[in-house]
Amino acid sequence: MTIRTYRNKLPTAALAPLLLFTLAPIHLAMAQDASEQTATIQSDQDIEKIIVRAPTGSRLKRQGDTASPLSEYDASDLQSNGVNEIRDLVQLLPINAGSENNSDNLSQNFTAGTSNINLRGLGVASTLVLLNGKRQVLSAVQTDDGSSFVDTASLVPTLALERVEILKDGASAIYGSDAVAGVANFITRDGFEGAEFQAEYRARAGNGSQRDVNLDGVIGNTFDEGTFLLAVSYLDRTSLLLGEVDFLTPATSGFGNPASFVVPTLGLTVADPDCEANGGIFQSLANGSTQCRFDFGPQVTAVPTEQRLQAFARATWDWSEDTIIWTEVGYARNKISREVSPSFPVLNAPIVPASNPGNIFNEDVFFQGRPYGEGQPTEINFYDHNTVRFAIGAEGSINDDFDWDVSYVSASNDALLNPRDIIAANFQAALNGFGGSSCDTSPTASVAAVPGQGECHYFNPFSTSFNAAADSPLANDPSLRGFIVGDYIADAESEMNVIELNIVGSLFELDAGAVGFALGAQYRDQSLATSFDSITQQDGFGFLIGNPNFKGATDVTAVYSEVLVPLSDELELSGAVRYEDYGGDIGSTVDPKIALLYRPDERLSLRGSYSTSFRAPSVFQTQGVQTNFTNIRDTDGSSTFAGRRTVGDPSLKPETSTAINIGTTWRPTDSISIDLDYWNFSFEDVLLKENAQALVTANPNDPRIERTSAGTVSIVNTAFINADSIDTSGLDLSIWTSYTSKLGKFTPSFDGTYVLEYDVTNDGTKVDALGRLNRSNIGNPSPRFRGNLGLNWNNENGIGANIYLRHVSSYEDDGGVNIDSFTQVDAQFSLSLGEILRPDSETTLTLGVANATGENPPFVAVSGSYDPKTGDPRGRRVYARISASF
Repeated sequence: MTIRTYRNKLPTAALAPLLLFTLAPIHLAMAQDASEQTATIQSDQDIEKIIVRAPTGSRLKRQGDTASPLSEYDASDLQSNGVNEIRDLVQLLPINAGSENNSDNLSQNFTAGTSNINLRGLGVASTLVLLNGKRQVLSAVQTDDGSSFVDTASLVPTLALERVEILKDGASAIYGSDAVAGVANFITRDGFEGAEFQAEYRARAGNGSQRDVNLDGVIGNTFDEGTFLLAVSYLDRTSLLLGEVDFLTPATSGFGNPASFVVPTLGLTVADPDCEANGGIFQSLANGSTQCRFDFGPQVTAVPTEQRLQAFARATWDWSEDTIIWTEVGYARNKISREVSPSFPVLNAPIVPASNPGNIFNEDVFFQGRPYGEGQPTEINFYDHNTVRFAIGAEGSINDDFDWDVSYVSASNDALLNPRDIIAANFQAALNGFGGSSCDTSPTASVAAVPGQGECHYFNPFSTSFNAAADSPLANDPSLRGFIVGDYIADAESEMNVIELNIVGSLFELDAGAVGFALGAQYRDQSLATSFDSITQQDGFGFLIGNPNFKGATDVTAVYSEVLVPLSDELELSGAVRYEDYGGDIGSTVDPKIALLYRPDERLSLRGSYSTSFRAPSVFQTQGVQTNFTNIRDTDGSSTFAGRRTVGDPSLKPETSTAINIGTTWRPTDSISIDLDYWNFSFEDVLLKENAQALVTANPNDPRIERTSAGTVSIVNTAFINADSIDTSGLDLSIWTSYTSKLGKFTPSFDGTYVLEYDVTNDGTKVDALGRLNRSNIGNPSPRFRGNLGLNWNNENGIGANIYLRHVSSYEDDGGVNIDSFTQVDAQFSLSLGEILRPDSETTLTLGVANATGENPPFVAVSGSYDPKTGDPRGRRVYARISASF
């Protein structure tokens, strides 16, 4: 992927000729930069006024380079890389590690259909996401580890983007909380005139039939007194099950159907006698027990079904000669569904009474399994995410030396979650012979209910039900499924309001130039509320258990200042400091940043920065409640899925980070750019959940551990805590060059990240987590190297092509077993069709393939057979895109 950076692309001596070139629609090598300027040119070529903007990571408007490591990906980068949504862009970034952008049934219980960013592997909550420099609301749902994040899938239509700027060091001194690992600023088109429409069809080529249909459109205009932009996109995506791919290995559970049963008189777990005959997997255990296991892997959804609608509008109005008013409105709705097992396991050890017609043990036994398993249709879980954003602001000049801006942003994200699970009480009733919605067991019933008689049915959990005749007492009535399986309903809403004021100007002149400054203040409030159905509130489900309602809010007041001092023509000093005060028990924090930029000549610059950053605990971590499941190994050696209930703690303190960056940019010629940075992050007081397994191991009788009547672990009650730390460092290298021949313009590029250190302090023990999967600690998957090598070509006839090699180095799982490296080849061909639709239009046909060689994600010995935070299960995908602009 081509990276454009902010450094040394606009040396002073080159400003005048560059301003002339901006009048022509020529994309000059080395002249497209995040700090490029527009200018008003008088007829005699004199410069009357230069309008510049502040790059991400600073409030100060400036020309040329900055002292912070900053990369840019513009709209042409997205097109040439075959990116049709923000998730795919994030997936390609070498500086990203551990994003949860694949729908993994086992580690993304409620976040299906969302996507996020994880710079440097410091956590999805540690990258601040901005839209046109302003905050975006957090998702109403959280990851399984309790992290809150901005859902980039609901941010903005891709066709509305002009560029994405990524600041790769800490920025809390400027932006406040969450900018620990960096900032991703999504910037929409400005001054766009005309209309552009795009349609794309993308499909998996190979086993499986997953496909995407994208429809996008954008219109814009510039009036005498303002501008207007409207963009709309629609995505229709079909699902991909792991049963359709060829890399899946069995992923088995000890809870199946055929099932297993704990027999009290034997003191053992016994597999259903007809386990293997009816599709189960028989297993003998060391203690003499046997299990009937179930392969649920083929039913895991790798890509969910989605229908996503996004809209974005922005308008500006020239209120006066010195004042502009702007407003933005955004909307996104994503309806998601995914298949799961025919039913989830029942973890509360229900009793199968001796009276059950299928009971072969002639005594009460405990059921260890799921009501529906082998040969049964899958269940469908549903999710509905709605995001609404409104922003309004004004900006202007007080005089030639002082500018101001003020803004207000209000946004909300609402998520309706509807997974389906076993209603524990109803399942127990059916085992007792009182199953069925028409079975009246109330004391006021006109006729006393009799087990297995009339409208009351037994559920037979044994495999004798599989082939029994419909009228046999061993057969299960089909209506029982609607009685046993119910809807887990959660309605979650996250809201955010931000008011901000900034003043930017010049204090006084030094020999090398004016001393710039910025002052600002911000107030923001965030709230989160989630309500559940009555069964969920009463912990009434067999696997998902349940969750109490909760709500919470916090407000933040902040002030900051920034200064830029040109010490000489070659040396520039910049600094910033921010104070934030949180309501409640969190308290306040002060974070500084200082940076130096040295330019010995126009082709070389050296930079260094030091900063502290922080991430305050989220509303969810201080006032929320999360119940999900985890795999627990008990003291007797048995393993089971158990609930993990984590309750927020209002006394949590912020995570803190120290970031150091040292870098250089060298441009030996006008067509070569080399960018190298060394970075180091020290991340402390990491917010995390207590380790449920550690609690069981330390004291199996801990009062926070709840057990079933069979003695198995049911729920482990944990808390959010400040505990561990991450220390990571590495190198970023970017090389960009271009040359022109008779055949056209060739643009080779390379960008890569090599991680030198990734140390995790986990439960008080320091772990070398570099090159590891890190499922057993707070870290993220950490391959040593990620890189993209590309070659773009285009000619004056409107023909273009590119090819990219994307490589992720090998790493190890937590047991030391190697996970292979992965190299993906992407290729694309584009052809300008000219004015075939109408005069003054431009139509382009693009054909491409992602993962041209059809490489499978590297095998990992986990359920699903791949690492969903690193690997991509979608395989080879071919696409055709037609775009037209008017």
